[in-house]
Amino acid sequence: MQRDFSRTDRVAQQVQQEIAMILQRDFKDPRVGWVTVSAVEVSKDLAYVTVFVTLLGQEDQQDKIEETIAILNNAGGFFRSEIGKRMRLRIVPEVKFEYDNSLVTGIQMSRKVDEAISKDKNMRAKSGDNPADLVDDEEF
Repeated sequence: MQRDFSRTDRVAQQVQQEIAMILQRDFKDPRVGWVTVSAVEVSKDLAYVTVFVTLLGQEDQQDKIEETIAILNNAGGFFRSEIGKRMRLRIVPEVKFEYDNSLVTGIQMSRKVDEAISKDKNMRAKSGDNPADLVDDEEF
């Protein structure tokens, strides 16, 4: 019988918590602003960790995003040593940071849906259709 959470999932969850704490308390680089750890992927052999981060208030500044990711990747050894101090692992994973643009993509999609709904309401208002007339009560 398979367990609910594999070891890689448990390690990923713990690494995510530790990286977030390191960024909040121990990582002191003035060039790096508010960084949020959104997800962590761990390789099957637990030797590599990819940390997905978002940057608060800098979603539209691609050069700042690239600079921050480069700074974090250059400090990968620091994060690796801190993880080694905080977690009991046979192999301390190599840390790599990537920007997570899913939040920005989600916001853009939400705006497009809102625009489509607004256009639909405007078109119905111009044509005189009542949206309540389109719903058949017998279906519910």
